[in-house]
Amino acid sequence: MKIDFFKLNNLNKVSFDEDITIDSSFYEKMDIMNIEDVHACGEISINCVDEIELLATVTGTFTIPCAVTLEPVKVPFTSEIDENIGKFEDFYNKNKNSLDILPIIWENIVLEVPMRVVKEGVSTQDLNGDGWELVSS
Repeated sequence: MKIDFFKLNNLNKVSFDEDITIDSSFYEKMDIMNIEDVHACGEISINCVDEIELLATVTGTFTIPCAVTLEPVKVPFTSEIDENIGKFEDFYNKNKNSLDILPIIWENIVLEVPMRVVKEGVSTQDLNGDGWELVSS
């Protein structure tokens, strides 16, 4: 998701409201099966000391394996982003035309991934299978 520096420099604020597709290469080594319906809205601005600020809300749905049955479970998420990215001049000198905020959005999405999910209706009591059973003391 790229922000045009010329527009940002002229207006001091750029709003966005977009659907985002997260490439599977971002999460292929994680316990995430899929990420869908990702939507980001917010604004990026230059503050009074020439720093770039990002205020955004990102929503979507993770598909994560159930901790008990390994069946897919859909988990909605919402992430509020309020970050100071850095000096405008530093980014402008490096990138010239645009700023890609997808890595910043991805970092905040990763923070919302639950460590463990159990599918609704699955009992964690009396777990057993073919030749095994869970015994708690």
